[in-house]
Amino acid sequence: MTEILSEPYVKTIEISIPNRMGFELWMAVEFVKNMQRFRSTIQIRKGELSANGKNILELLILEASWKSKLEVEVVGDDADRTIESVKRFFLKKENTNGVIL
Repeated sequence: MTEILSEPYVKTIEISIPNRMGFELWMAVEFVKNMQRFRSTIQIRKGELSANGKNILELLILEASWKSKLEVEVVGDDADRTIESVKRFFLKKENTNGVIL
């Protein structure tokens, strides 16, 4: 029996950092913990810089400040679920007005 591998799905969105303090350590930790449950790879770009969305240090190197535009690319068989989780994560942060809940 031959297993047929399907092409991985690729999903891309642009988000804006909603937190007035930017994408700082606590937010990066929470994001990575949330993203590690998915099989897809997650690349986050800010200008020429790129970071693995499952690596805290790489995310911090982006130095994404309030209202920074980030491009998020998700590749994998669970890309739909992953990209929806990314959207919910940043919408939730937007509703906190920069306050840690």
